[in-house]
Amino acid sequence: MEFKKIIIFLFFLITVFAVPLNSAKIHIDISTPGFSKFNIAMPSLDGPPDLASSTWSLLEKNMDISGIFTLIDPKTYITPGPISEIQPETIDAWASLGAEFIITGSVEKRQDTEILDIQVIRPPDQRPLIHKTYKTSSGAMYIAVHTFMDDLLTKSFGLQGIFSTRIACIAEQGGKKSIHILYPDGTGNRGIKGLGDLILNPAWSPSGRYLAFLSYKRDNPDLYTLDLKSMEVTPLSTYNGLNTSPAFHPDGEHIACTLSKDGNADIYMLSMTAGNPVRLIEHWATDTSPNFSPDGKKLAFCSDRGGTPQIYIKDLTTEKIRRITFQGKYNSEPVFSPTGEWIAFSHRTADSIFHIAIIRPDGSQMKVLSGTNKGDESPAFSPDGRLIAFNCTRDGNIYITDLFSNP
Repeated sequence: MEFKKIIIFLFFLITVFAVPLNSAKIHIDISTPGFSKFNIAMPSLDGPPDLASSTWSLLEKNMDISGIFTLIDPKTYITPGPISEIQPETIDAWASLGAEFIITGSVEKRQDTEILDIQVIRPPDQRPLIHKTYKTSSGAMYIAVHTFMDDLLTKSFGLQGIFSTRIACIAEQGGKKSIHILYPDGTGNRGIKGLGDLILNPAWSPSGRYLAFLSYKRDNPDLYTLDLKSMEVTPLSTYNGLNTSPAFHPDGEHIACTLSKDGNADIYMLSMTAGNPVRLIEHWATDTSPNFSPDGKKLAFCSDRGGTPQIYIKDLTTEKIRRITFQGKYNSEPVFSPTGEWIAFSHRTADSIFHIAIIRPDGSQMKVLSGTNKGDESPAFSPDGRLIAFNCTRDGNIYITDLFSNP
């Protein structure tokens, strides 16, 4: 099997303190075929022009990423702003533009603190759905925006917040690859140094405290774990040959990976503390890219045992293995959705271009998602399972697609 140099990135949910909102939830099911995005009007924010403009742009980007909002063209607004607060007598005029939600607010900077005061109005209610003030340190307004967006999704729509999640990815600079951690909208980018000049395969632990990764710092593809609290790096698997494709078990104490220590590339499971590799998949073919189901009872993986790389699932209780992909000659990098209902993977179509596809664990309902059409690989689900992040190999950027709005 051809081993491609890929970028792998995963979402991880972190806890953010938020004051409970006194508002009723809007019950929506975005997974239904008839779901239509909500139209929002968002005039420019009041406050210092530079800070107001950058904050508005970040809000716009996050609204788009959410997968449930569509911004009405500001050129059609009754006033472009800045508007810090909607006056009740103007709500009907905003509604006449088709606005189902109106978002306004102001920003302010006080010494080392930046403040976002924001309100959300549903025209039928004639009162704010949200009116709240968020404070952050100077230069970190994106934290306020993320917390507001999570409040909007979680407290008002009953959806799981995703904007305070993080992505671990590989960035290449000057011929060196390193791990970077950032938010889904690209803010808060933090590079981690000292792990080696060629890093691949970062994988989050369920708690988010650890990252497993591959490093060539010993001139061999070895696996390590990084404790993000203490920044301590611990060798996980350093056998001669391949040590690659780490994936945490849901218990957070074990990691599946591909090792070639016994001559063939098979899938093993290691204890984070004791090592002691136990072989899970043994075959003459190359088996790689393991990924556990949320309940830990199944293992998806890629194997070329059928002649071409395809997706297989092993039931860890019955030991039975079955192939689930038959469309296309190259399918790899399977990853279960948080609910276990879908598996996303990299799928090479007849045009020889990789696309992100999804399939049910039983092999049914395979669908190729819309993407960049420039080589989309390495899918990763958001914690709520609504969004998939992936890497475009042609431009090296990370993109996010809405799972349910795909035709």
